[in-house]
Amino acid sequence: MTAALVAALVSLWAATVSAARPEVRDSVLVVPAGTTGIGPEAFADRDDFNRVVFESPCVLREIGPYAFMGCSRLRDVELPGSLRSLGEGAFRECGALVSVTFGRGLMRLPRYAFAWCASLRDVTLPSTLTDIQSHAFAYCGSLRSIHIPAKVRHIGSNVFSFCGSLEEVAVPAGVTELESYAFSECVSLKRAVLPARRDMLGELIFSGCHSLESVTVPSAEPPVFDCSSTLFEANEPQMYRRCRLLVPAGSVGAYREAPSWRLFEDIAPL
Repeated sequence: MTAALVAALVSLWAATVSAARPEVRDSVLVVPAGTTGIGPEAFADRDDFNRVVFESPCVLREIGPYAFMGCSRLRDVELPGSLRSLGEGAFRECGALVSVTFGRGLMRLPRYAFAWCASLRDVTLPSTLTDIQSHAFAYCGSLRSIHIPAKVRHIGSNVFSFCGSLEEVAVPAGVTELESYAFSECVSLKRAVLPARRDMLGELIFSGCHSLESVTVPSAEPPVFDCSSTLFEANEPQMYRRCRLLVPAGSVGAYREAPSWRLFEDIAPL
């Protein structure tokens, strides 16, 4: 059999497979091999499946905006490494969703990707991720921990707002933009590590985080805040008494003199 004939047969097979439609089998949504994209709102508000399976060989590259929004019985999703584009709000308001795993490949997590997924507990983000956009995990009240990949450079506003079970977070050292209210109202948050850079920080990053015990800032030079802001709201002065600020040993004096940072009563070396 010639190489040209083999290529023709493979092409015909792929075309035939890609023409197949996703279907529900025993409460599992099966996406056929050869599927390259799932359109906007394709399965929005469905309640007839609790899992999604991508058949092999999987070549899925795109999931459109709000594709699975409001799928009330969906419990776990394992997204393939072939995925390169995830649309805004793709899985928002999936109230029963517990577990999400990404294969290596996706670089941008869009706005509202998993917002209001109240049961979401386990998330494995791809090591290729560089951008987490605003409100991606907002109102995920069951999320206890999150590992933010080292390559992430941008974290949008309110990304983890109202994640009431989140207990600790470490922002990668290389993040160059951490936007306003990123962790606001994370009422169980106890420990946080900010980037090891002087880049400008957004407003009121920890507003409403009344359980916070320590904030670690590895930057030798105190970062500046957007709009001359602070970490907490003006009506939260108790946080500057209760929360310890940990900074490089040779920079304690600089933080005690720096705007916003000098509000902390307890500034100690790492």
